Amino acid sequence: MDVFGRPPTFDPQSDPIVRVQARRLRALLEEYYTGEGSGSPVRIYLPVGRYVPEFRSGGDVSSPEPAVEPVSTPPADSPAERRQQRLRRQDSGRRDWLLYALLLIVGTGIVVALTQVLMPRPTRMEVPGHPSIGIAEFTAISSPQSAAAAPVNISGLAIELVTDLQLFDDIQPSYMQGGPPEDGGPDYQLTGIARYEAGLVQVTASLRRSGSDTAMWSSTQTVRADQLRNSIDDISQAFAEQLGAHPGPLFVDAYRWLAENPNIAGNETTFLCGLLFTRYRDSAAVADAARARECSSSVLAQSDDALALAMRAGLLLDDLVVTQLRLDPEPLAEAGRLLTQALRLDATSSTIWREHARYLFQAGRLSEAEAAYVSALQLNPANLDAVAGFGQMLLVRGGSLQGSALAAQALRGAVEPPHWYYMGPAVNALRAGKDDEAIAHAENLAAGDAEMGATIAVVAGFRSGNVDVLNRYFAQLLDVTRYRRFGILPVLRQRILDSALLDEIGAQLKRAGVADVALDGDF
Repeated sequence: MDVFGRPPTFDPQSDPIVRVQARRLRALLEEYYTGEGSGSPVRIYLPVGRYVPEFRSGGDVSSPEPAVEPVSTPPADSPAERRQQRLRRQDSGRRDWLLYALLLIVGTGIVVALTQVLMPRPTRMEVPGHPSIGIAEFTAISSPQSAAAAPVNISGLAIELVTDLQLFDDIQPSYMQGGPPEDGGPDYQLTGIARYEAGLVQVTASLRRSGSDTAMWSSTQTVRADQLRNSIDDISQAFAEQLGAHPGPLFVDAYRWLAENPNIAGNETTFLCGLLFTRYRDSAAVADAARARECSSSVLAQSDDALALAMRAGLLLDDLVVTQLRLDPEPLAEAGRLLTQALRLDATSSTIWREHARYLFQAGRLSEAEAAYVSALQLNPANLDAVAGFGQMLLVRGGSLQGSALAAQALRGAVEPPHWYYMGPAVNALRAGKDDEAIAHAENLAAGDAEMGATIAVVAGFRSGNVDVLNRYFAQLLDVTRYRRFGILPVLRQRILDSALLDEIGAQLKRAGVADVALDGDF
């Protein structure tokens, strides 16, 4: 599970990866010791059928034949002679079997060696790296009409943006003093304007690829003119939330490259693993989870990488949540160990603190999880995944003004909010009796989370009399795998900690026609 990134459900009978890699290892050892390693003073052997290595001296290739001392020949047809004849036949049979076994081993070695020669090797490719972005000072293109009003002053926004974007693990921002360079420079260039109109200042940021005059992204923030100086931080954070989010404009090319290159074996980087991990979190697809797992495992095989450790832990947590009702303590503890190691390597990563908060929440350590989310947001206030996760945790525990504000901030700031951003708002709207709002959020949530999406849609649809929504999601509700295996309410208790809301959901599902057996047990 550690070496090959397999889940706790790994079955060596159905997945032969260990046997396959052991055969490859034997062949490579044989190739090495017959070539450049022929003079090695110590040789490593991996016996067939075993995975425990043996270490022998270089000259100890085979055991010496024992010395044979002359013996007197007993009389023919005597019992001793017959016994020796029987022993000679047995020895002859053993030699024949040893010869057959030797031929089989040699033949297998030849096949493995040829396979190694003919098998396509991982190809080194030119892979995308962390996007670099140069940020120039914003330009004030108009002044207030009233001479008594202060002129528009947007200086300092560019430096603030560089500072905010530096908090992301996968962006390389820089300050372009004096404007964009004529040639070369960063991958992307960000410029902007500030325009005064009727007591308001509209600040627009525009992103383009270096060497292009076409804007590929733009965003506008509007503030009162008399509040502009005090709003620079907020404006910068709003732009950073959109630029730093996945998928955002800075990562379009890298995501396209990953789509065009499904096999990146031998080219894995922490940056690419992070993109694959985010894609999986956004899609909840098994294939995306497998790619993220393989990528992080490959990176960790080379070195202890803090972000890769955090991703492995996050994947492990998701495996537990989607397959079990009561979390297995051993994989949960392993996720905690991985995250502890990741924080030891890099305690200033907002991403790692966010995954640590998710682990603490799953472990039932709610106050520690809240503190971890606070740390994540102190390190990077524009980390929308941490904003959404924190808001979701607060809202599944009960009504929370802070949770509502965080959930709304995540939806407002994201370029393309992933399905799980809608979990907190959907639960909160259902709790407040805002059924139409709950349905709208639940439909977005159901794109990747059938459990909660279908449940909230059915309850809100039934309460509001929306027959179309009720009919559309009722069948989906009864077809959820974990619901059928464990029962609806036992699964919901794992995800919603608000007992009053759980009682309301159970009562409404029963009124909508869900049988008691489906509510409380497997069906």
